[in-house]
Amino acid sequence: MPSSTTESSKKRGRLLKYLVGGVVLLGAVYTTGWYYLANELQGRVTTNIEAFKARGIDATCENVRASGFPLRVGVDCSRVGWADPAKNLSVTAGTFRSAAQIYNPMQIVSSIAGPAAIDVPGLMPLDAKWEKLTSSIQLDKPLPRQISVQGSNIIVNQRGTAADAAPLASVKDGELHFSTSEPQMDVALAFNQLKIADNLIDNRSLPELTGAADVQLANGFALLGKPERDLTVLRGQSGTLRKVDLAFADGSGIAVSGPFAIADDGRISGDFTVTMRNPEGVAQALQGIFPEAGNTISSVLQAMAFVPRDETGAPTLPITVKKGKMSVGFISLGRLPSL
Repeated sequence: MPSSTTESSKKRGRLLKYLVGGVVLLGAVYTTGWYYLANELQGRVTTNIEAFKARGIDATCENVRASGFPLRVGVDCSRVGWADPAKNLSVTAGTFRSAAQIYNPMQIVSSIAGPAAIDVPGLMPLDAKWEKLTSSIQLDKPLPRQISVQGSNIIVNQRGTAADAAPLASVKDGELHFSTSEPQMDVALAFNQLKIADNLIDNRSLPELTGAADVQLANGFALLGKPERDLTVLRGQSGTLRKVDLAFADGSGIAVSGPFAIADDGRISGDFTVTMRNPEGVAQALQGIFPEAGNTISSVLQAMAFVPRDETGAPTLPITVKKGKMSVGFISLGRLPSL
């Protein structure tokens, strides 16, 4: 009996040693694989930066190092920057961190620390700071399938301005999402408590705004390969405004939805539904922005009393746009500018 017990104990001991050895071996293989992948990733960043510099673009990722062991793999930089001298465009910012889960390497999340120095043609040198700025990218071939950017307590000011000076622009929080399913693209935008300094845009006083947009572009995937960097890139596109909403601080606001098409010459056509929440509040806000149009705004406000209302009681107008010309039925409302 003692002999049998001793033999059983030895077998259990050998099994335990094998298990421990297997775990150690597995851990060593995993660790080796992680560091190999991290080294390849770090090398890829360096290679890409060198490729940008060969094209005349000064991209920087200072003190690049791999991070995230053991369950994630990513890249950290103590400072990042992008400068394109040919376009007089440059952006520099603070610490950059990115990571992907080992089990889902195509989903990359990142964060970047401020402040940032921004130089863009046609604008004064800007400084920006924020409480949080993060992004998420779902990689795919040939281009990312989803891109999301989120930020909070963002403040933009002219470079060199005193710390206690009123900012040029600020927003409590905002987010931007792109998703593609070739050839379609969906774009969603939302921001809360956006305030732009008075007289910054066309010498007008602008109220605090909160807004959201949800737009589907039928052939939006084609935009990714176009060189244009302004609204002319939308020429030839069609799609649907699922909802575009702009609200003022008192809760009044305007919402627009409906299908649209943009001709090659930039003229817009579409059938839109425009809903106005608290027309009096909207009129007051618009009169503050466009005082020279006070009589027209008052006339529109009076007319809103006679238009149909939705289930919430908000006046709702069907507006038709043909090659930029707006109308309600046979009543002309003017013309939209071409893109």
